[in-house]
Amino acid sequence: MTRPTRALINWSHFRHNYELARSSGSGKTYAVIKANGYGHGLVSCARALSTADGYAVACVDEALTLREAGIQRPLVVLQGAYSEQEWKLAAEQNIQLVVHHPQQLQQRAAVTLPAPVGVWLKINSGMNRVGFRPQDADAVLAQIAADAALDLRYVMTHFASADDENTAQFAEQLALMAGRDWPVPLSISNSAALLTDKSVNGTPVEEGVRRPGILLYGASPLNYRSAAELGLKAVMTLESQVISTHTVPAGETVGYGGDWLAQRDTRVGVITIGYGDGYPRHAPAGTPVLVDGVECPLIGRVSMDMITVDLTDHPAAHIGSYAELWGENLSVDRIAALCGTISYELFCQLTPRVKRVAKTLPSDTPGPCKACN
Repeated sequence: MTRPTRALINWSHFRHNYELARSSGSGKTYAVIKANGYGHGLVSCARALSTADGYAVACVDEALTLREAGIQRPLVVLQGAYSEQEWKLAAEQNIQLVVHHPQQLQQRAAVTLPAPVGVWLKINSGMNRVGFRPQDADAVLAQIAADAALDLRYVMTHFASADDENTAQFAEQLALMAGRDWPVPLSISNSAALLTDKSVNGTPVEEGVRRPGILLYGASPLNYRSAAELGLKAVMTLESQVISTHTVPAGETVGYGGDWLAQRDTRVGVITIGYGDGYPRHAPAGTPVLVDGVECPLIGRVSMDMITVDLTDHPAAHIGSYAELWGENLSVDRIAALCGTISYELFCQLTPRVKRVAKTLPSDTPGPCKACN
């Protein structure tokens, strides 16, 4: 029997979420599919959004994977080039690069490019991670304008606290970017900012490109509104099965370290998933698992390959019962909050042994369900 643990990917929901993002304002919408499409499959994500305005990835390697798979839509690399060789590859493969550090421009000047490279200038407006300081922007813009091998497309920034409601930091970053004339359109909205009012003194800030990420996958980017409230649909359903049941008498413990003590005679269900699959090892007792649609609490520590749940109040559960760890019926954001993390991490930490299986095809072409890339 094939191990039943898998991630079922609903591409119809993925496209729904992208269209929701696209309809939220003017300008282009680049789908952020870095980190293997947030664990959903890099190439499959691009194919599922074959008519997207463009895609954003983290590194040149990810962009090359898409080009090698035949994806020819516009591509931007959010961390830009790491070397002179990557500048050449970007020119050869028509890959746009973010420029966020003087060394990147030094590397560019040291190499002859076969074609101009589209670049996005990143401004550090308050995130204090990467980007040029606003006071240095004019000099960098002049340097880019003087280089015939560079084609400036957008000026971008990244918000540090757009996921929180009405923060002063968000307002300050927004005002800084809107407070001057840039020679090209702006790109400032990640998922959270895309869903947040971006007005300065009552005037909406216009953008050339928005960059939705986590919302595409059906998780909420906002700390104060749920995915359901935002109209988002879960793309990934992490599922498995009950492979064993037994009764533990009151007073006995379950799992490593004996952390969980049975307060009553407890019917235990064993589900074949664990931290070896990417299910969070630190998920606490009480974390819900849906067993044939009924919430059953996690008991005992998460093991590498198995978890245990309390089936005492679900007498119909049996070996072979379906288990949903998160997905269309159990919010990934809820599980993430109980584990003290965020949905991004849960998606991205799924290991390769969890098969990604398409519930609907990455494209609308009829055909058999296939494992995702």
